[in-house]
Amino acid sequence: MRVIVSAAALLVAMACNKNPASSSCNIITGMTTTTFPAAGGSASISVSTPATCSWTATSSASFLTVTQGASGSGNGTVQFAVAPNTGPERTATLTITGTAITITQRAP
Repeated sequence: MRVIVSAAALLVAMACNKNPASSSCNIITGMTTTTFPAAGGSASISVSTPATCSWTATSSASFLTVTQGASGSGNGTVQFAVAPNTGPERTATLTITGTAITITQRAP
């Protein structure tokens, strides 16, 4: 089963800090959680940022895998997959440069 997270449902937009003395970039998210069925699935998140801003995507659990777009700069896409679940409901965090997105997966 493939779960599609639409841009309207889950938007990650990054903007460089306006302070020229600072090189950090901030992330603004439209949603910080999403849920998958026990069967698992995959989804993608659009990243929009000026070309001078770098970003990385990491997972906090082995059942949540970043499959494409683990790092980049400027506009890009982070794709991730959630493995099938045979146990109790579980939760992991997908972090894109400091912004946490909670991924919950239902039990069978």
